[in-house]
Amino acid sequence: MSGLSKLPAMFRLLTLAAMLLIGAAYVSPVWWVALKAPNYPAQTFPDGVRIHFHVNGVFNGCQARPADSGVDEDEPLDCVHEMNVINHFIGMEPIAGGAKLEIAAAPYLFSLVGVMLLAFLFYSGPFWWVLPLSGIVIPVAFVIDYSAWLWWFGHNLHEWAAFSVKPFMPTVFGEGKVAQFSTYSYPHYGYLLLVGASLLLVLALLLRRKQLRER
Repeated sequence: MSGLSKLPAMFRLLTLAAMLLIGAAYVSPVWWVALKAPNYPAQTFPDGVRIHFHVNGVFNGCQARPADSGVDEDEPLDCVHEMNVINHFIGMEPIAGGAKLEIAAAPYLFSLVGVMLLAFLFYSGPFWWVLPLSGIVIPVAFVIDYSAWLWWFGHNLHEWAAFSVKPFMPTVFGEGKVAQFSTYSYPHYGYLLLVGASLLLVLALLLRRKQLRER
C-alpha cells in the first residue's frame, strides 16, 4: 500500500515537470537550419546562414560578426533576410509565407495544453488519458508540420528564379545539397525539451493508469 500511496504524488510531479519543460520550449529555438556556400565565407558567417525555428516564429540564428571579419562590428547579421535572399534566388517563397496559422495559434494551443495538463492532475473520469496526450504529441506534431511546410516550399518554386531547380523536398533532418548550397537541418535544444516533456508525460500516464486500476 505504501507504494500505491506514492503514485498520485509521482504522476503529479512528473506532469508538473513536463509542464515546465513545455513552457521553456515555447520560448526556445526548436529547430535550426543553416546554408553554407562559397559566397558566404566562414570568416563572416561562422555558422553559415542560420535561422532558428520557434513554435511562435522564425528568428535569426547568426551570431554577431567576429572582430576579424573585416566588417563593422556594429552591423548585425540578419540571417533571416539572407535566407530569404537565397530562397528568392531559386524562386522559393519568403520564410514568412509558411506556417502563419500555426504561429498565430501557438500561444492559444500551448495555453490549451497547459489547461489540459492541469486537469490531468485531478481528473479521473472518462477519457482521462486524452489530457496528457495533448503534451505527448507535440514533438511529433511539430516534425510533421515542419516537414509539410518544407515540402510546400520546395514544390512551389517560381519560374522567374535566377537559378532554375526542379521541385524538391528540402532536408528535414541531416545534411543536403541545393544548387551550390550545402544545407543543414537539426533539432535545437527546445525540441529536446519537448521530447523530455513527452517522455515524462508518458510515464505519468502509465502511473496514473496503474493507480486507477488498483483502486
